[in-house]
Amino acid sequence: MVRQQNKPLFSLSSGFSLPELLVVMTAISTLMAIMLPSLGKAREKARRVACASNLRQLGFGLKMYAMDNNGKYPVEKLCGNPQSVLVQSLFPHYLANRNIFYCPSAAAVESYAQSNEYGGPGDDSVINTDENWQRYYISYKYFSITWRDTRMPLPLRLSEYPHLLKDDSPSSRWLMSDW
Repeated sequence: MVRQQNKPLFSLSSGFSLPELLVVMTAISTLMAIMLPSLGKAREKARRVACASNLRQLGFGLKMYAMDNNGKYPVEKLCGNPQSVLVQSLFPHYLANRNIFYCPSAAAVESYAQSNEYGGPGDDSVINTDENWQRYYISYKYFSITWRDTRMPLPLRLSEYPHLLKDDSPSSRWLMSDW
């Protein structure tokens, strides 16, 4: 087949014009501007769900610990970092992943954990780092020695170990919370 001399190999009119490209780019950027805030909200909601799941897994770990120890929960220390007993009791025998001890949204509350306004010099941290792990700084608070009825004023220290089977009203007791 012989090509005709005056016919080009491809037509220039087959592409988009500059105004058409600008309109498409504007439409795409507008859609992205509308969707990005909702994607951020969805990401934060997923982090909150993961945080709640971590609390649930910590509760299961504590229950397994209590079942293996005559129904008794681990008791926190009266001085120093009280969370160390929780980490030492559950990791790695009942909970093998250290990420369970850290809320994915903890970076958002890190400044509060470091603040003098919220109880102390602010030397505790709630984000997942090797240094925090070695110091037992975790994202959750374990209330073993302050195991109390939620309607009672703080602080209430019980003289006996918190016991899995002896509590007649478990829904009115604090066991764990996040920051």
